[in-house]
Amino acid sequence: MAVRGRVNHILQGTYAKAGETFRINTLLQEAGTGELIGSESVEGEGEESIFSMVDELTRRIKKNFRLSAEEIASDIDKAVGKITTSSAEAYKYYSEGRKYFIKAEHRKSIQLMEKAVAIDPEFAMAYRSMFIAYERIGNYSESRKYRQKAFELRDRVSDRERYYIEGSFYYRSEKTRDKAIEAYEKLLQLYPEDLIGNNNVAVSYNSLEQWDKAIKRLELLIQNKDESSFPYFNLAYTYMAKGLYDKARKILEYYLDNFTDNTYIRNWLAMNHLCQRRYDLALAEVDKALSLNPALSDNIVLKGDIYHCRGDLVKSEREYQKLLETEEQGVHLVGLDKLGVLYLLQGKLEESKSRLKQGIELPKKVGRIGWKSGFHLTLGYMHLKSGSPREALEEYKKAWDSAVEGGRLDWQRAVLHFRGLTYLEMNAIDEAQKAADELKEMIEKGINRKNIRYYHHLKGNIELKRENFSKAMEYFKEAMSLLPSQSLLPSQWDLGDYHALFIDSLALTYYRAGDLDKAREEYGKILSLTTGRLHYGDIYAKSFYMLAKIYEEKGWKGKAIEHYEKFLDLWKAADPGIPEVEYAKKRLAAL
Repeated sequence: MAVRGRVNHILQGTYAKAGETFRINTLLQEAGTGELIGSESVEGEGEESIFSMVDELTRRIKKNFRLSAEEIASDIDKAVGKITTSSAEAYKYYSEGRKYFIKAEHRKSIQLMEKAVAIDPEFAMAYRSMFIAYERIGNYSESRKYRQKAFELRDRVSDRERYYIEGSFYYRSEKTRDKAIEAYEKLLQLYPEDLIGNNNVAVSYNSLEQWDKAIKRLELLIQNKDESSFPYFNLAYTYMAKGLYDKARKILEYYLDNFTDNTYIRNWLAMNHLCQRRYDLALAEVDKALSLNPALSDNIVLKGDIYHCRGDLVKSEREYQKLLETEEQGVHLVGLDKLGVLYLLQGKLEESKSRLKQGIELPKKVGRIGWKSGFHLTLGYMHLKSGSPREALEEYKKAWDSAVEGGRLDWQRAVLHFRGLTYLEMNAIDEAQKAADELKEMIEKGINRKNIRYYHHLKGNIELKRENFSKAMEYFKEAMSLLPSQSLLPSQWDLGDYHALFIDSLALTYYRAGDLDKAREEYGKILSLTTGRLHYGDIYAKSFYMLAKIYEEKGWKGKAIEHYEKFLDLWKAADPGIPEVEYAKKRLAAL
């Protein structure tokens, strides 16, 4: 076992208390032979003496290893009371708080961390835990405050904890994502099997779509049979992004079979089933997740998404509405966005705009200034689909300003992308090309080169406008090849998974080029999407409309009637005056 575990020495200890006197005894042995190398014993008075006792034991034990002067000089060891907390009571609160954090009971975790920092105001790791917990419940103002506090105290902690804090701090901005990876890689040079280091560097690689690097780190933790759920659901996400849904499901089920029930694991099982249109199984899993943690907003969002994709729109609306009833205003952001896209699916563009306008000022209140650009962007998309491109451009200008203020490079790329698409609706091809050039330059300066797909999509639409169909098809296929498989994070709030948008452009190109069979195939793909069409309900609904037109042109009357009826059923309460609705009614009557 010592060889398999790569262990050279074993340290055993006993702990005893008599009144206020604490005593710790240790034995150090050779792992292979069991030979005793040394024994030590220390005593102290009161709980406050424990950390100094540990420091004294550390100094004594190290002498038994016969280290050279150079090795001692390079030792990273520091006094426990200085690098963690000088208070045993504060540390107890911290330890209990971490247990609740792992179970996703973040409010309880925060309460205990608050007690810890009340005792020791310089307890950096407690602040780090608080900033992540506040982020998870959507309170971004508090999250940012405690993230900064932990970062300011990072010189007080051990090298290991300093890299934890720096990695978490730098990860929150795309501009410093490379610094986050650097911090975690330094940590792993010291502690190659560290749970947080391997998990968090994998999450960083995932954010750059470097899936294989992430898998390597996460599989190491799982081989070590770590009981934390984080590596398991992060690995499941990575497999799903690569389209390996069966592998994702098996790794989640492995956790449940070998460890314990967990709300995050159930949530990801539900997501896995949703991506494969197994709606009943998805609902069963999300209900189990909710039973474990009814207040976790990710579970509520996901249940609404499942109903959304299954076509139970009343139930979906009910779940999304619950997000507006929580006490965390950050969660309201997601609720307003989800209601907006649900109404878009039904052709209720004005109602969708109303929900989005409600959210315009909310990001500033909750400390997510950059998110304001998301509402402006989506509102701009609604104006574009309503036939008001100039109003769309006004929203994109506001979106750009908010994205710059909030340091959100992803939103800035999205603005350029949709600004270019809007110029094409105005027949301003030169302006669209300028947006494409600016987008390309920005992506090439960034750290995720796969974002070039947005440039390819915009260029494809420019070529489509010029009726260069074969060139447009090349661009669209290249853009689609760079998309990850459907794997949208439950709490992700943005313009969403782009599958529907990209496929729709290729389908339209085939249609205009006169290849009805290829167009029919692509529109059919849109109807089979789940998370890939959540934010583009108008495209999903109009795919029924376009298929009906194709079937009518091919002389397939029954199929044409069927798809006109499905389109009109979805848009039975749509805004008045939509041309596609009027045309579908006219053709259905004629057929």
